Amino acid sequence: MKKGLAPIFNQDTSILVLGSSPSEQSLKKQQYYGNNGNQFWKILFNYYNVPFETDYNKRVTFLLDHHIGLWDVYHLFERNGSLDTSFKTVELNDFSQILTQADIKLIITNGKKAYDEVINNQLFPQIKIAPCISTSGAANGQMEKRKMQWEEALGMVDKEFY
Repeated sequence: MKKGLAPIFNQDTSILVLGSSPSEQSLKKQQYYGNNGNQFWKILFNYYNVPFETDYNKRVTFLLDHHIGLWDVYHLFERNGSLDTSFKTVELNDFSQILTQADIKLIITNGKKAYDEVINNQLFPQIKIAPCISTSGAANGQMEKRKMQWEEALGMVDKEFY
C-alpha cells in the first residue's frame, strides 16, 4: 500500500481542495500536483491573476495566503499507475484534524473519484461541496469546461465567504 501526502492547511484555511490520491510523480517528488501535465497550479494562478510560480514552497505559501488547503480522500491506497480507475484497495483519510483546526466552508473535489468518495461516505455533511473536473493531464481534452468549473467554484468562495 502507498501512503498519501500530509495535508496542507492552517487555521485560516476555509477552502479544502480534495483529490483522490497523489500521482506516481507527485509521490516521487513529495509534492501535490507534481506532474507537469497536471493543470492544477496553472488554473489557480491564472484565476487569481498572479504570475505562475514553479517553486513548490512558494506555491504552498500562495495557497495558504488564499485560504486554500490541499489533501486527498485516500490515506493509503493500492493502485497500478496514476489513474483513478486503477485503485484496488483504499483507506480514507481522517479529516477530523482539519475540521477542528480550520473553519472549512467549501470542499472543492478535484475529479470524479474524489467527489464520489466524499458523497458516498458522507464525509462533510454540513459543508458545501463543489465538484470539478480533474486537473490531471488525462482530462486535458475538457480544458474549457474544466476551467469554467474551477472558476465557478473559486468564485463561489469569493462571493459567499469573504
